This record gives sequence, structure tokens and C-alpha cells, in this order.
Amino acid sequence: MIRSMKFNTARVVAVAAMALTTAACAPSDKQIADWVEKNPEAILKSVEAFTRKQREDNQPKPEMATTFKADLFEHSASPTAGTGPVKIAYFFDFNCGYCARQSEVIEKVLKEKASEVTIVYKNFPILSPTSELAARAALAAHQQGKYKDFYKEVYATKEKSPDSMKAIAKKLKLDLGKWEKDMESEAVTSELEHVRELATKMKIGGTPLLAMGPNTVIPGFVQDLNGLLASAKK
Repeated sequence: MIRSMKFNTARVVAVAAMALTTAACAPSDKQIADWVEKNPEAILKSVEAFTRKQREDNQPKPEMATTFKADLFEHSASPTAGTGPVKIAYFFDFNCGYCARQSEVIEKVLKEKASEVTIVYKNFPILSPTSELAARAALAAHQQGKYKDFYKEVYATKEKSPDSMKAIAKKLKLDLGKWEKDMESEAVTSELEHVRELATKMKIGGTPLLAMGPNTVIPGFVQDLNGLLASAKK
């Protein structure tokens, strides 16, 4: 910690100068340096508090589930599963390991309580080029009403390449010509841009993330999805 503090001496001195400067006079560089030398704990606490506040300010907030309700739960271009009144927006990346686990939890809940919940899939490919490839391929399948079928097959295959995506399209008997065109279509591109813009507004920097109205936003993997549904009914 001491080495780190010395490495950032210029920044620390600047912070200290701001703290000590008055409208009438300013301390000398030596006075500032002496104060910093004698009060390292105060400086460290100040920097830690500043860092913590920055981190909190750049995290999704619970109230965003209401602020962005229309974009999260009512955007008609986003694929959905389930028919229930409780809507959960799910931001995910096909290459995210925790998203793979989250998908399993979601599928189990949908199997048991499809009439209680609606999952709104927000394809948010941020990890690699193959993340966007898989997202575009699945959204192109959505144009033919086969999103969830394609989604499940993507998770069932280890390789996410143009050939493997095409193999899934063939397996699902999609119109290949339309599917290939739709991967680069305005509809698919617009949906991806919609999710990216929404993620920026909500300060979402990773996956998975679940949002549920009126005031639930959970960054990270959620094991107890049934508990989340129960809380929505109260």
C-alpha cells in the first residue's frame, strides 16, 4: 500500500492541495508534502471512499427497472419465453460461463412455472466476435419463430463458428437463405443496438444480469430464481 501511495504522489498531493487550499491563501508544496507524510491513513481513507463512490455510481441501480421499464420488458423485438405476468429481462452473452449456468436455472423455472413468468432475452454480446456471431444467428432464427430452439442448440454445441451456426439452422430446418440474410438485417442489427444502448444507460458492464420490476436489478448469477419470483408476488 505504501508503494502504491508513493507511486501516485502527484495525484495525492493534488487532492491534499484541494483539501487544504482556502480562498485567502494556499499552502506551499512543502507544507502539503509534510501533511501527506504525517497523515497517510487519512489520504488512503479518502482515496478508498472516492473509489468506492465511483464504483457505486457506475453500477446499475434497482430503480432502473422502473425507469427503463418499456425498454426492458415491452420492447417487441426482444425474444421472450413464458406467458406469465412477472417479467424478467435477462442480459447475457453466449460465451459467458455464468450465463450458461443462468440459462439452466431459467430453463428449469420456465419448465415448472411458464405461466407465472416471462423471460425477455436481451442478447448482449460483449466477450468476443463469436459472441456476436451467435447472437446474430439466434436473432435471425427469431425472425422465423425459432429463437428458443436455436438458443438451446447454441448452448448444446461447444464451437461457435459460422459452420456450427449453419449446422444448427439446418437441423432446425430454417429457410437458410432467409436466415443468412437476416443475420445482417436491419431487424437483427437494430435489436443488438437497442440492447447495447440500454446497457449503456443502465451502466451494465457484464453478464449475466437480471432485471425485474419495480425495483430489482441483479448483476451476476442468480441461483434462487424461484425466490425472486416469490418476492414479486408479495
